Amino acid sequence: MSAVRSPVVLAALIGLLALGSVACEDLLQEPDTGIATPLTLVVESGDDQTAEPGSTLPAPLRVRLVDLQSHSVERLRVEWVVLAGSGRASPRNTFPDDEGITETTWTLGPEAGLQVVEARVGSETARFEANGR
Repeated sequence: MSAVRSPVVLAALIGLLALGSVACEDLLQEPDTGIATPLTLVVESGDDQTAEPGSTLPAPLRVRLVDLQSHSVERLRVEWVVLAGSGRASPRNTFPDDEGITETTWTLGPEAGLQVVEARVGSETARFEANGR
């Protein structure tokens, strides 16, 4: 009798393990959109701000993701990467809304001077600069 249940129990255990591994995946993974056209990131607002080093900029960094026909693209992950300065973008990964717009908050590093953050989707980028004074 246990020999008959063994394969069933083993199959159920394998199914639960597979379900657990799917549930633990990165929640910021890009959904499948079926979009095959080239994209562009357009800076909407937040570039060229000034703030005290170590403080959060007064306005968020905002980009719009569009296709070649300037139609808004949603649901693709935008990664925010600090290129200069030791600040941080929060959240680091965002998804555009139905208008193609997404944003993050930028906290400058403790260094005075030029600091840079870049929004990325694949090979497309949008650059933001701020001055820590």
